This record gives sequence, structure tokens and C-alpha cells, in this order.
Amino acid sequence: MTLSERLKQLRKERHMTQADLANTLGVAKGTVAMWEMGKRNPSFDALEQLSIVFERTMSYILGESDDPSSPELDEKDIQQLGLWSLEEDYMEVIMKYLRLDERGKAAVDALINAEFNICKSDETLLPRENYQLTIKVKG
Repeated sequence: MTLSERLKQLRKERHMTQADLANTLGVAKGTVAMWEMGKRNPSFDALEQLSIVFERTMSYILGESDDPSSPELDEKDIQQLGLWSLEEDYMEVIMKYLRLDERGKAAVDALINAEFNICKSDETLLPRENYQLTIKVKG
């Protein structure tokens, strides 16, 4: 079972609407709908809250386990949720940058270049191989 299917199942078992779940979690109804359609993944914090609300493990909610018992995190859950959280944070920064006007982009570019050059001269840059970036542009 997928995350989207499991969320929908758990929500219905609790006789909750998407709006009810959204209000409980403090997110928009559309966010819950996106999760249930499989178009977005919940953040680490949201998954933690879902685990509490539904009294299920994150593995169960993610559809990786059929054991609905203990809501304890295992190492795999923590790593996956950390990656999702980091991805969400980076996506938010990139989206903010893309929405800036030319003056704003120039200011951000100047700051990034200055800090990059400082780290380069201090030899404190992290290896480029640590990162992979995929960008999809809507036409």
C-alpha cells in the first residue's frame, strides 16, 4: 500500500474529512489532498504528527509496513523523513528565489558568490559530489 492510499484509509477509519485532518495538523486542506493523490509527501514534522494522530508507526503510514502497532521511529524512517524535510526546505528557498525580481536575484547572487569565494579560499566548501539537483520547468 502506498503512502497516499494509507493516509486516505487511516483518515476514513477515523471518520475524518480532509478538512478535519488539515485542521488537526495545521495545514491547508489542499495539502492533505495532494498527499492523498500522491503528488506531494508530508514533511518530517507532518509525518510525526500523523503518527501521533493515527497512533501508527511512520513505516505503517508510509506504506512500508503492514504492522500498525508501536508508533516508534526506526533508523530508516528517520533517514527518509530527514531527506524529505531537507528537500522541502531547499525547494522552498529555490521557489522564493525564482519569484524575486531582477534586483532581488542580483542581490542574492552577489551574496552567494561572495560567501562561496570566502569558503573556497578557506577551503571549507563541501564536496560537489554530495549533492544532486533535478529541476523541472513548467512550460
